[in-house]
Order: sequence, then C-alpha cells, then structure tokens
Amino acid sequence: MSEALAAPPRTTIPPDPAIGSNRRTESHPTAVLLVLALSTFAIVVMQSMVMPILGGLATSLNVSMADASWLITVNLLAAAVFTPFIGSLGDTLGRKRVLMITLAMTTLGSVLVAVSHVMAIVLVGRVFQGMGFAAMPLAIGIVRSIFPPQRVPSSLAVLSALTGIGAGAGLLISGVLVKSGLSPQGMFWISAAATTIGLLGVAVLIRLPERAKAFHVDIWGLLTLGGGLVCLVLGINRGSSWGWTSGAVTGLFVGAAVLLIACFFVEQRVREPLIDMRMMRTPVVLGTNLTAFLTGAGMYGAFVLVLQFVQTPSRFGYGFDSDALGAGVTLLPLTAGTLLGAVSVSALIRAVGPKWPMFIGTIVATLTFGFLLLFHEQHWHFYVATGLLGLGLGLAMGAMPTLLNSGVTPEQTSVANSVNQTLRSVGGSIGTAVATAILASHTMTGTPLPTLHAYSMAFAISGAICILAVIAAALVPYRHNAVE
Repeated sequence: MSEALAAPPRTTIPPDPAIGSNRRTESHPTAVLLVLALSTFAIVVMQSMVMPILGGLATSLNVSMADASWLITVNLLAAAVFTPFIGSLGDTLGRKRVLMITLAMTTLGSVLVAVSHVMAIVLVGRVFQGMGFAAMPLAIGIVRSIFPPQRVPSSLAVLSALTGIGAGAGLLISGVLVKSGLSPQGMFWISAAATTIGLLGVAVLIRLPERAKAFHVDIWGLLTLGGGLVCLVLGINRGSSWGWTSGAVTGLFVGAAVLLIACFFVEQRVREPLIDMRMMRTPVVLGTNLTAFLTGAGMYGAFVLVLQFVQTPSRFGYGFDSDALGAGVTLLPLTAGTLLGAVSVSALIRAVGPKWPMFIGTIVATLTFGFLLLFHEQHWHFYVATGLLGLGLGLAMGAMPTLLNSGVTPEQTSVANSVNQTLRSVGGSIGTAVATAILASHTMTGTPLPTLHAYSMAFAISGAICILAVIAAALVPYRHNAVE
C-alpha cells in the first residue's frame, strides 16, 4: 500500500510490447471503435431484451415460465464462467483472433435461439451468447494496444459505458419489436446480424500483428473458479424460486465459498495461473474491483425497481399503468446520462485522473436513490432518476478501465478487465436479487404486488450499498500525476 502511494501510477498508457511500433498507423481508431462498440453493445442488449419476451419464448418453446427462466440463468452462468477464461486466452493467444472466435460463437448462439423450438438447443444457444460477454475486456485490450495514448481513456469510457446503455436499450428495443409484431425468437436474427457485422469489421479493420504464446491450461484454476462462480450465480439467480433458506441454495452458497477460497490458494501455487493473484492483490486493482462489485450491486437493482414501479396499475395507489414499451421509455434518459458521463470522463481523467470520476459516479448513484426515496409520485420523477443513474454509471464505469489498467501490465489487460466485468455482473445479480426479495416479501393483501413501503425499503438499501461503493472508491490508493 505504501509503495503504491509513494510511487503512484501515471495516466499515460504504456505501449504493449507484443505489438510492433507501427501499430497505430495500421488501424483507423474511429472505425475500430465503432466496430468494437457495435459488437459489445449488441451482446449486452441480447441479455436484457430476453426479460420482456420471456413469456413469449415460453409459449414458442412450449415450456412453463419456470423452465423458460433458465434461458436467463444459463446465459448468466456462461458469462460468469467464460469471461475470465476467454480474457486470459486473449492475453496469451492474441486478442483479435480470440475476439473473432467469441463473436462467431455468439452469432451461432443467436442463430440457434432464432431457429430452434427445442428447449435444449435454445439453452445451448444462450450459453454461446453468454460467452459473448468476454468481448468487452478483449475490446479494452485491443484499444490499449493500438490506439494513440491520448484517445485511450475516452475510448475505454465509451466501451465501458455501453454496459449500462445496453441494459436499458435492450428493454426498450424489445418493447418496440413486440409492438411491431416480430416474434420473440425472430428478434435474435437482429442480434445475429449485429454480431456478424462486428465479426467482419474486426477481421477487416483491426490490424494487430499478435504473436501467440505457449498456453498452459490451468485445470485446477479453471475448475475452482468456474465451479465457484457457477454455484454463486446459480444460487443468486434461483434463490427466489427455490427458497433462500432451502438446502439446495444453501449448499450452492457453501460450495461457492469453498471453491472460490480454494481458487485463491490454488492460483498462487501453479506455474501459469489462470488469474495472477499477485496482480489481483495490487491495491489499485483490488480497490477498483471492490468498487465495481459494490457499484453493480447498488445500481443494477434500480432496473427492476423502476420497471416494476411504473408498470403497476395506478388504482393500487402508486404506479403509472405503463406497458413494457412505456417502461423501456422510462429508462431512455439512462442512455443520455450514461453518454454524458462517458463523454465527461476523458476530460476528467486528464485533469484529475481516473479515480475521481469513479468516486463522483458512485456519489451520483447514491443521490439517485435518495431522490427516489423522496420523489416517486409522478412519472417524470423516474425520468429524472434514470437520467441521474445513467450519469453515475457513465462516470463510474467509464473511469474503471483506465484506473484498472494503471495497475496492470499491457499483457494482463484483458484478463484484469474480465475479472472486473465479472465482479460487476455478480454484484448486479446480487443487487437485483436483493431488490426482488424485498418486493416479494412485502405485498398487498390479496395481490402479488409489492407495497409502496417495500419500494422505499429497496431504494434505501440500494442507496446504502452505493454509499459503500463511495467509500471503496475513496480508498483506492491512486494519486494523479498530470502529464506535462
């Protein structure tokens, strides 16, 4: 800790030694950024667009809603397990080639979901789609390798902000497509087309003469990390339906704790670890990852809270009678706020470094829930709140890659950002589960609808988690040295 404070990292990005000196003249940064943004955005949209059409998918596949919910669960499991592994592959075998394989698998997954009416095949497709979440950390590694140093922070901010934008956009896009009469499975042809365009763009536009290194498969690291994440995400995702105190869920959480602790010790003893625990213990990396986890847990629960609140029939004393499309429109200011935050991050990083935009973003998120506690009687209150939440997401998430990269070598960029993204997603799953559990435990008599008090409790708890994120961000041991 004292060493990090005594010799703080600079904002400038060191060159990647694996790439030739002419790397920046061979690829056009703007075109590359557009291709990477399209690919990562489409993948995030695929995750959230499933939620409003889950009933339609259940009908199309002739399964129950309980069975259809596995379409979300397996996607989350695949994302949690494959993202760190694929990020490590990218750092070792070459980010461009691994990104192309990832986009190809994601496209295949979308095609399987679009064409098949067999539940097992559709589940396989959703697993392939979940692998696509590794595209973001691979894209971050590519940007760090080939972009001019002055463009790296702003480009990383845009890519990272797409996580928040895509989550809201998926709900809106899904609502629009349902209104237009497109079948639930037919929507996945659009996502397949988007990732295909991204794949072709990566192949043609990115010129990255990478040299693959000998890759040793860390079997024990893969089994303990993958198994632990599967147990954790499965327990969180199925807790509400199986019962939080049931033997199955309790066993999953115990298994997750045992396997993840085992992974920590195993990775310090193998010759070529899947994840370098010395890197993960670096104060800047540890602090940024903790903030990412808490930010995901605090902010992502807002999606569930806002969507359910505005769709509640007003005759029950609150709510605004919105349909799925109207609920998606309520999240539209989140996109504008996230873009504003991402645009602001680059200037803030140059002026004060990446720590403080992340810190400010967590404060804005905390204020969002404070606002919702006080003001939730009018529909426009939620437009203001989602705009504030987007601003917080854009600032916090947009600054994280630059801050994280300041604490790792260029060769570790993708795996470091993969772990960070996984922690955000796991935190988001926990935050969503907490919000859902609170709403389910306080319902109006004779209805499944939550009471207004339940929403107030959920807003307060999400805000409290965001306060913890503020503290974690403030404690990250980073001190900015302005570039002369």
